[in-house]
Formats: sequence, structure tokens, C-alpha cells
Amino acid sequence: MEEYKKLVRELIEDHITDRIDWDDTLTREDVLKALQDDTENVFGNLDGSRTMSTYEAQQFIDKSGAIWDDDILDLFSDLGDDYFTSTLKRGAETLDVVICELVAPQVIDEMLSENSTEE
Repeated sequence: MEEYKKLVRELIEDHITDRIDWDDTLTREDVLKALQDDTENVFGNLDGSRTMSTYEAQQFIDKSGAIWDDDILDLFSDLGDDYFTSTLKRGAETLDVVICELVAPQVIDEMLSENSTEE
């Protein structure tokens, strides 16, 4: 799960930079708290993907070992017994986006915690 957590953190950092560049009244904490409610397609969406490439999504899934990662499988099992299988059947791009979405709350919480200790 660490590879996906690292990826999600990078995508969130990019999103924070973009949002603050666009609206300089926002703070890092504002953007992170907003992401807790809605990830705004930061990781792609179920109709597309973050990579726009099945091959790239497959490569990252393989590199991360996601389909054998107990922590990731636990996140899927919280959604139902067949959620992982049904997501896997939709293809690598969908699986990649869903894993990012499932990992995101943990990463956002970690980032908010880090943010509060820096203040």
C-alpha cells in the first residue's frame, strides 16, 4: 500500500499547488479538508483514469503489488465481499482509480496531522 500512498500524496500535493495558485485565499488545510468530502477527480474517475493508459495503470498496479497487498484488500473488503472482483473485472484503469480513492482518506488524514504539527 505504501506505493499507492506515495502516489496519492504526490497527486494531492499537485492538486494543492494548483488550487492555491488559482485561488490565493485558500490554505493548504482548506484544500485538504475539502478533499475529505470530495476528491474532485484528483485521481481520475470511474469512466476514465489518472493515466489514460491501461498499460501504465497495469504497470503501476504490478509495481505496487496492490492486488496482493493485504491492507488494500482490507479496504476493498470493507465495501463488500465481491467489490474487489467486480472492480478488477472493469480493468486496470478503474482498479487504479478505486485504489487511489480508497487510500486517499488515510493520506489526507496524515497530511492534515502533519499540517497541524507544523503550526
